[in-house]
Amino acid sequence: MVNLNNNIKSFQMGEFTLHNVRFYDFEPQAIQCMAYEESTSRLALSRADASVEIWNCERRPFVQLVLPGGDDSSVEALVWCNGRLFSAGFHGFILEYDLANGGIKSRTAVTGGPTWCLALSSDKKNLAAGTEEGYVCIFNIMDEGIMYDTTLEKQEGRILNICWHISGNYIVTGSVNYVRLWFLKEGRVMRYSMGSTASKEEIIVWCVGILDDMTIISGDSRGKTCFWNAELGTITDTVQTHQAGVLCLAVCSDQKSVYVAGVDPVIVQVTHIETGAKKGRKECWVKSIQRSIHTHDVRALALNSDDKIYSGGVDTILALSYYPPKTVIKFPALPHPGSISVAGEAESLLLRYRDHLELWRLGKSCQDSRSAGQFLPLSHDRVKLLELQAREDEVIDWCAVSPQALWIAYIVKGNLRIFQFYPPMPGSQASVRRVRVMSKDIENSWQVLWLGEARLASAATNGVIQVITVSEMEASLEKELHLKPDCTVIQMNSNPDGSVLVVVDNQHTVTAFDLGKNNSSVLPCYSSPVTAIGVHPSTRDIVVVYADMMIKEYSLATQKYTDFCRKFLHTHCSDLTKKNSVIHNVSFDACHTNLIFLHDDSSIIVIDKTKAIMNEEVSKPGKIRRNNPVLNQSFSNLSNSVGNSRTTAALSFVQRSNQIVYFTHVKKESLVSVELNPLQLIDKLPPALLKVKKFGGV
Repeated sequence: MVNLNNNIKSFQMGEFTLHNVRFYDFEPQAIQCMAYEESTSRLALSRADASVEIWNCERRPFVQLVLPGGDDSSVEALVWCNGRLFSAGFHGFILEYDLANGGIKSRTAVTGGPTWCLALSSDKKNLAAGTEEGYVCIFNIMDEGIMYDTTLEKQEGRILNICWHISGNYIVTGSVNYVRLWFLKEGRVMRYSMGSTASKEEIIVWCVGILDDMTIISGDSRGKTCFWNAELGTITDTVQTHQAGVLCLAVCSDQKSVYVAGVDPVIVQVTHIETGAKKGRKECWVKSIQRSIHTHDVRALALNSDDKIYSGGVDTILALSYYPPKTVIKFPALPHPGSISVAGEAESLLLRYRDHLELWRLGKSCQDSRSAGQFLPLSHDRVKLLELQAREDEVIDWCAVSPQALWIAYIVKGNLRIFQFYPPMPGSQASVRRVRVMSKDIENSWQVLWLGEARLASAATNGVIQVITVSEMEASLEKELHLKPDCTVIQMNSNPDGSVLVVVDNQHTVTAFDLGKNNSSVLPCYSSPVTAIGVHPSTRDIVVVYADMMIKEYSLATQKYTDFCRKFLHTHCSDLTKKNSVIHNVSFDACHTNLIFLHDDSSIIVIDKTKAIMNEEVSKPGKIRRNNPVLNQSFSNLSNSVGNSRTTAALSFVQRSNQIVYFTHVKKESLVSVELNPLQLIDKLPPALLKVKKFGGV
């Protein structure tokens, strides 16, 4: 991997050095299953490492919460019920998640061992689970949890998928060679055979659905989507939608169309039509729109009320597509929050992997550049200072490093572990020493943030924010900070000296704690969810970015919006609002108080508050070469070094060819950008079923 220093120079901004970090060996995980809740506009998806991501889809989709998984767990099915999230897996339990504190609220055993599928009744009072041993277990959903109700007659073979009819009187299941219809009131089951193939191979029914008119839909390992008459138990239509197994399906709100996808990654829409003359009209299901979005197996589909479809699978990308107009938006897999932490004063970087942490010192260059965008030779290459291993069978959920890289903290299943780091000295190697004595008042936490050196903020699982003081011997509780009732921490940030702590809770409220004066203030409410927050190191102004791309700056001293913010609120920047991805991070440079650095998945955005804000759209420029002369006096020199740029007065956009996972100010006039090469992520994926040659490409 490469670590380069780019010289960034601008006449009004000064000179910056950009560290391009491309050695983070991030391994994205495949998407296993999905569930969408219309009332809250939230999408839950699980990945291969058993982690569950909660996406807020109210405006622009973004990851609002991550529920970490473990090596001994799996998530094969997800179901929403009135804001509550349930999952099932090979461990043989139905789990209810505590979305307020990021943990597991309850576990309920399922008869029949490993559980493959879940289904919710239309009245949202019952939950059905299909198991490895052929059982269908039904549970009652109550306020305090779920309670076992009954188990249906055991069948041969595993229950791979399950669906509940809108009346609540019928359940459809799919397994090997059979589709079954369960009559709950009569207590009987009808078994529909899939028939046999020429080679007498088993036909695996991977997905099922049922319409209001009792039409049963199944997708199987032959690549066929079948439509059944439930009363007769016969197939009325068979559509060869794919060349390999159909793994998932989703029914549109009007029940006139069905989306199917699978090992052959094309998403196919099957539509119900009428054919023939007026006297002899015939209804049938036919293939209509096809969408080639993914490169590998599509394992999960989810539809909202507008028939916008979310899809995901082995290629790890979450895609949102709909028509009309023809639209496809892809959201790449990103490291979960708490995976990257920067020690600004030490110019070091802490990277989290599942079973260990790596602390790197960034490279340095002694050469000064007279021209913008020049790659500087490294006088000191990057150095891995430390590799801190977790215990066997443990998964690290969160990590943080202090500004001078003298303290490291990480979390495993809520347990906070703190280490003091001793940098390498002449004649000695780097070492760490764990803080063994932890105060009994310190609660389990699910995210931490260093407030300067030897002091950190911990978001406890009970909803309290704990400020912890650390010494060589022990960690003690200094104070507790409280949010409004029923509010828990979603995101935290602070200024470098740790005097101001800003917290975003699960109700999208931003609270600023002045730790020096022991007081707090709540920022004005806004309708859109918060995606990023930052505190200026010198002015202590708070910048909040929302999912609708609104940017607000709040003065903690005057307890009101700044003058720049009020001007910004009355303008509209089309280049900013046209973006599909949200802002992930906010950072500042103490030497240039008028600059605000932002970043999304693919671009760096710089706000210069000294410039006027324009409403006009700016056309996309051509490609910019590194050796081009200076194009403008605002941010063009940065664009020469890192890619294409667009400038709308106060806003400057720098497009990156790689995926940006973290971008922040480091020290003095130095920036760091942690990036992932999409081609390297593709190399980590298994081989695809088919490689179709497209016109003008491969």
